[in-house]
Amino acid sequence: MPQNATPSATHTTLPLQDEDRVRLRRYDELSSFYEGAQWTSRPLPGEFRLTVNYARALIRKVAAYVFPAPVTFAVPASGDQQQATRAESVLQEIIVRRSLSQLDAELAVESAVIGDAAVKITWRADERRPIVAPVHPGTLSVLTSVGQPRDITAVWQRYAMTGAELNEVIGGELWIDPVRRYQIVEQWTADRWTLTVDGQLVHDDANPYGWIPYVILANNPRPLSFWGESDLVDLIDVCRELNARMSVLASVLQLSGAPIAVLENVDGAEGIRVGPGARWELPRDSKAYLLDLLGSGGVSLHVDYINLLYRALHDLSETPRTAFGDSGRTISGAALEVEVQPLIQKVARKRQQWNAFYQQRNARLLDLFETFGEYDLGGLRQTEALWPPVLPSDRDAAVRNAVALVDAGIQSRYSAIASLGGTDPGGELSRIDSERESST
Repeated sequence: MPQNATPSATHTTLPLQDEDRVRLRRYDELSSFYEGAQWTSRPLPGEFRLTVNYARALIRKVAAYVFPAPVTFAVPASGDQQQATRAESVLQEIIVRRSLSQLDAELAVESAVIGDAAVKITWRADERRPIVAPVHPGTLSVLTSVGQPRDITAVWQRYAMTGAELNEVIGGELWIDPVRRYQIVEQWTADRWTLTVDGQLVHDDANPYGWIPYVILANNPRPLSFWGESDLVDLIDVCRELNARMSVLASVLQLSGAPIAVLENVDGAEGIRVGPGARWELPRDSKAYLLDLLGSGGVSLHVDYINLLYRALHDLSETPRTAFGDSGRTISGAALEVEVQPLIQKVARKRQQWNAFYQQRNARLLDLFETFGEYDLGGLRQTEALWPPVLPSDRDAAVRNAVALVDAGIQSRYSAIASLGGTDPGGELSRIDSERESST
């Protein structure tokens, strides 16, 4: 048992608030919708239903434009340039080793679907490296400063672990049932860290980091709100209507392939069969014909309405059809950029949110490396995200522009390499300098 474990004491934790319960229900509903559960009722017997999951396609498309390539980072030097280069190097190393670029793309989708995403950043002493683990925002509750809705003062995380997992994390022989699942609540402030198991306090000590180890990405939060909003909010009704109309059109086309025979002034339909070579003998003054469901322009009305729904989806999602590689015509590069301008603006808004996320995440990583990994980083914590271009660009023109900016002293060589797609600008500069020294 840990020295500071007191299982007989009961620790008071923040109860789950009503707004948290509403948020959790919203997470579940939005996740189900994204996965394809988009109908509000069960199908009737024999009813054909088609789900065109445009919600998933649009979310993934925007995320792909936000992260067309990995993001690199520059550390502004406040004094010693070697310390800044070292900070960039260790940061890039952990990003590559732990596949954080892939995690970022996954978090971008998660935050767009349910409105929020989060990670927990801690130090793993046995491996001497930081851990960046995704955390479902539904397990978190936060307390913010009065008048500062984005300034977190405390975080509670609720989850379940088996007794065997608890023994591995905490140590000791406290948990006698390795199979049973225990309810865990972690409470973090800048000063303290507490851990309760089934309401019993088992850990209460000073925060070893000096900061709260959670970084939360809120998607388009309102000015006075901490939590974000899903990108699906405006698309749900249109997606459901599109599914309904597509299902109706599919049923009409299916029935048109199996014609409906209409008989007039006939007492029975025995012997009447529709098929190649079929012959009918009908009584006098009776009529028989096949019902044409595709006549009188009925199908075109369905198609026109579906096209309107498609247009509404693209407008509401700020993702023009051109973003899917289909402009319908040959246009110039400038015209193409104007056509996808709504998407570029949406990506710019999302990248601003990611810049704030990266500032917090990278500062915690650098602090862990210097405090626990004993790297001499000179207290450097600020980073600058170097984003890849949203749209494809002319490689030769991009190189000429980068060279001109470096020669004019407007841009550093590090930033130029990153802007051209280099994944390790610091290492590349070191190799360039080494080659120059060896050649002289």
